[in-house]
Amino acid sequence: MAKNARIKSFVQEILGCGCPEEVFDSINYTHNVLLSNRMMLHSAITIGNRLLIYIVEANVNSVVEKNLAFLVTTGKNERDSRGLNRVRLVIVSDEKLDRQLMQSQFDGLKGMDEKIHLHFISKDENIFTER
Repeated sequence: MAKNARIKSFVQEILGCGCPEEVFDSINYTHNVLLSNRMMLHSAITIGNRLLIYIVEANVNSVVEKNLAFLVTTGKNERDSRGLNRVRLVIVSDEKLDRQLMQSQFDGLKGMDEKIHLHFISKDENIFTER
């Protein structure tokens, strides 16, 4: 139960999700999720069968840039196939990432799909990072 409370706090306070309270009655958290053979997610979270969150730890721009299209497409496909409402892709890094470049690339990839979001957070904000 404590983990679910931490996840709820992370989603509402760090990611700014305005989901109704009842959505948080169902939280599914999975650590080290392999997306095909291309990329390992730090974690994937499903909230209330509505919201899908991919958390990716990145140390250099090229890792994220090279895989951003794959992450957006995979997240969108999973969201749609599972009948979920939104996808939030969270990039966790303390490195100096070119956020403006990645946001621009992301905006081109998601097109007019307003239900896919990109977030950048530091490792201190990621409640799942081992300290």
